[in-house]
Amino acid sequence: MSSLLQKSMRILLGRGSVGILMILSTVYFAYELSKSIFALIALYETAVSLSRVLIDLGLHFRVLREAPPLLYSGKRDEAIRKIILPSCFLRLLASILTVVLFVGSTWLVKPWLTVQFPELDIEFIIGMTAIHMMLTMIEAITTSVFSVMQKFGIDAFLDSGSALLESVLALLLYVQFGVEYYFVGITLGIGIMVAVRFFVLWDILSDIPQMEFSWSEARVTLKAHFPFYLRRFFRVGFTQAEQLLIPFLLSLNQLASFKVAKKLSGFLRNYVQAFADPLLIKLSKSRDLKDRKKYIRTFLLFTVPLPVGLTSLSPWIMKYLGGPKYEDAWLMLAVIYVSYIFYSLSSLQFVVVSVFGKPTETLYRDMIGGIVGLVGTLVCILLFAEYGIAWGQLISYVVMYIIGWRIAQRHLEASIHPKPVS
Repeated sequence: MSSLLQKSMRILLGRGSVGILMILSTVYFAYELSKSIFALIALYETAVSLSRVLIDLGLHFRVLREAPPLLYSGKRDEAIRKIILPSCFLRLLASILTVVLFVGSTWLVKPWLTVQFPELDIEFIIGMTAIHMMLTMIEAITTSVFSVMQKFGIDAFLDSGSALLESVLALLLYVQFGVEYYFVGITLGIGIMVAVRFFVLWDILSDIPQMEFSWSEARVTLKAHFPFYLRRFFRVGFTQAEQLLIPFLLSLNQLASFKVAKKLSGFLRNYVQAFADPLLIKLSKSRDLKDRKKYIRTFLLFTVPLPVGLTSLSPWIMKYLGGPKYEDAWLMLAVIYVSYIFYSLSSLQFVVVSVFGKPTETLYRDMIGGIVGLVGTLVCILLFAEYGIAWGQLISYVVMYIIGWRIAQRHLEASIHPKPVS
């Protein structure tokens, strides 16, 4: 078994069982809740997920790309002082700013939310969302540290533990006290696991107070890696941001159908990432063309066939997991599964260009893909209603793949696709 596959399997084993539990949780709430309440929960989760993108600042990949060489050469203090510390501190400041902006903007639409959900305490839910959002962003910051230390298994275990606690506590508190306490449950779950993350990383965190933080170095770092941030926003954040606008274009019932399909396919993003992060570190350490091609073949072998198979099963997946309220939306699920084929390929391209190329190369690709995807989504919504959101996602990923194909291939100096099996 290749070293890349071993590291990816550790991540998947840590998250696999919890991924199944998350799907079962989706199934339960899809059957249990009305479409409008399910849509509200989905909007909540989208806002929290978007916050992880907003505070990335391009520094996650900076840590993964630049810190390992220093660590492997025994320069641990230098890696923490020059790379890990400023990256984490800047992302923490961005997290605080994001929460403030979220609370302010949400307060503006509170009258609309109150009309849509008169039975719920909207102010309470906004407060829980802000806390959960902050904890989620802190979790994302620590993930970079775990990754650069190559503690993929521990990070996956803690990430899975967080998802497990969130699901269990949300379900228990929902059954006992009602919908508002669903949000309390998921906030408690992630809060407990963030505390555990700090405990595990204490040997690194305890060194930080003795180190000097340089604002001048931080500004240089932020400026140099800002294209990576824009790239991630256009690639992922654009899609999530547009989903927060969709309730103003579609009914909550229509949004709920898309969200069920999205949640039944959402594990594929984490699945692909479980191979992409170790691949980035492997490629950053190797300049041998034969090794590069071996790692890339492994990545493709394990990330492309799965969404292909799931696409063919989408009618039955939606019928039995989505339930009678959503079974007619199976085509939406199929389109989303197809989009993840191109998501896998474009993730590979990003890793390749991140290691061997320039930040602006992926920025242009993802900026064009994000803009085309947004315009395509709006047009498709007008033509196909809620199905247009899925088609917009597919269009965005296909465009990013087409634009990025030549860029990535040029850097590898060889085809990045596996040879056909004879």
